[in-house]
Amino acid sequence: MAVTFHRAPVAEIAPLTLYRLLWLRVSVFVVEQEAAYPEIDGRDIEPGAELLWAQDEAGAVLATLRLLREERNTRIGRVATAASARGRGLAADLMRAAVAILDAEAPGIPILLDAQAQLADWYGRFGFAVSGEPFSEDGIPHLPMRRTHLTTARLVLREWTRADDDRAFLFDMYRRPEVRRYIGDGRTMTDATEVDALLDRWSSRGDGVLGVRAVTRADGERLGAILLKPIPWSAGVGGDRADDIEIGWHFHPDAHGEGYATEAAAAMLALAHAAGISRVVAVTHPDNRASQAVAERIGMRAAGETDAYYDTTCALFVSDRSS
Repeated sequence: MAVTFHRAPVAEIAPLTLYRLLWLRVSVFVVEQEAAYPEIDGRDIEPGAELLWAQDEAGAVLATLRLLREERNTRIGRVATAASARGRGLAADLMRAAVAILDAEAPGIPILLDAQAQLADWYGRFGFAVSGEPFSEDGIPHLPMRRTHLTTARLVLREWTRADDDRAFLFDMYRRPEVRRYIGDGRTMTDATEVDALLDRWSSRGDGVLGVRAVTRADGERLGAILLKPIPWSAGVGGDRADDIEIGWHFHPDAHGEGYATEAAAAMLALAHAAGISRVVAVTHPDNRASQAVAERIGMRAAGETDAYYDTTCALFVSDRSS
């Protein structure tokens, strides 16, 4: 029997189809999983909310999910497949459609979801990475997950994962003196397990468009990391001032000289401004001429040296779109 795929806000769904959609969700999340909770939670009728579903020729709803547009990100949830339709890839088809919709309308804006823990690897197939600590919801272990996807002419900016190849690349990059020379105290990584602590710190910085993303070529080859995050004030400087937002870039030596840092940083700076972050700063070691050149190429203004951040003296660059 042929299957068709549909997308609509609740107000535009035929009553009988909406009944079948909600019946499927209650059957899976309340009855099958024995979780007494308000499945009809009011979010289906929020502005921007949509349901996606797969339906057979007889009108039966076989699988569904929900899209939400939140203030700082988008969200996928309520992913459910009828017991009789499992194993046919229908939920995967809906997930691919959902991320394509959200990536197209809001490039680089994170997509969030709360995954049942046993399904984290399945969601990983669609580019989602664990982004926080496990939690329990109605007695079921869950993991917060996040996906970002921003493309340029040659590059893809995405979430870092705990996959072996991502972790191996990061260790190889940060064990090199030429990479660490101008970062912090210059200490290189000596133990691959240090990558896990780094990824923990990075995942805690994911907030809206803020975060640390992997930079790869379109063919998937890893090149480096691009950072957009609050920058720490030096002691005695910040006070009640709001955090400044810092853009930064760390690239593997094998990727130097190809303009990748400039291309990735330009895309991230544009995303920050489009998301309403008017002031973005970049700081470099005063001797790091290569990084300073990147800041200038993406249109940041040189603002001299400053002691305002990181308890050290830095060369400061600013991009300010305040009106």
